[in-house]
Amino acid sequence: MAAQTPGKIFLADQRGLVETSYHRRYCTFSFGDYAHAHKGPFGRLHGFNEETLAGTQTLALPIGQATYVLLIPITGDLAYRTATLPMATLQVGEMQLLTLPSGDALHLANPYETELISFLHLWVHAAEPTLPIATQRFTFNLAAAPNQLIEVLPPLANQGLPFGVRIGQFAGRREANYHVQPGADFFAFVLAGAFEVEGRLLHEHDGLALWQVADVELEALSNYATILVLELN
Repeated sequence: MAAQTPGKIFLADQRGLVETSYHRRYCTFSFGDYAHAHKGPFGRLHGFNEETLAGTQTLALPIGQATYVLLIPITGDLAYRTATLPMATLQVGEMQLLTLPSGDALHLANPYETELISFLHLWVHAAEPTLPIATQRFTFNLAAAPNQLIEVLPPLANQGLPFGVRIGQFAGRREANYHVQPGADFFAFVLAGAFEVEGRLLHEHDGLALWQVADVELEALSNYATILVLELN
C-alpha cells in the first residue's frame, strides 16, 4: 500500500472563534485575539479567516510585519482601505491582493445598511522590504469553468510572489489532479460540499495542509463542491 502524503487536517468545528456584537471570525490558524498552541502558521501562511460583518461596521487590522493579504468576498460586497490606498469595493467573483508593510493597517467595511456580508482574508508573510506589488485584482467565474481548478493567481515564479491560488467548483465524483512545484507546500480549504483530497475526507470549511508532495489528487463528493487551493513557497 502506498504511503500517505504527510499532512494535517484543520477541522471546521475546531477553528478558533472571535465574536463581538458586530462581527464573527473563524480562524483556521492562531490570529489576532485567537491563540492556540497547535494552530501555528503553515510555512508563510499565518492567517486563514472566515469573517461575517454586520451592516455599516468596520474592522481595523494592524499589520505587525510585512504581509500579503488576499481578500475574497463570499456574500455581498466588501469595502477596504489601507494607509496608502483609498476606500475601494470588492465583489463576489473577485479576489484582491494587497502587499502591506509593517506598521500599516487594513480597514475592512460592510457597505450595506442592514445586510450581513461574509468574506475570507488570508495572510502570507512577506520579506522586508516588501515587493512593489501594492495591489492587484483578479476575477474568476466558477460557473463558466466547472470541474477544474481555475488559476486565479498565476503560479509562483510568474508573479515573483511566494504563493499561487486556484479555485474550483465540481460536480459529484468529478476529479482533478494538481501538480505541486518542487519544494512548495499545498493548502486546501473546502468552501462548500465535501472532497476527498489525497485520501483525506474534507467537509465544508475544513482545511488540509500537505508537504513533501508532488501531485495532489482530489475528488468531489457532492454537487457544487467548491475548493480553494494555495501553493506556498
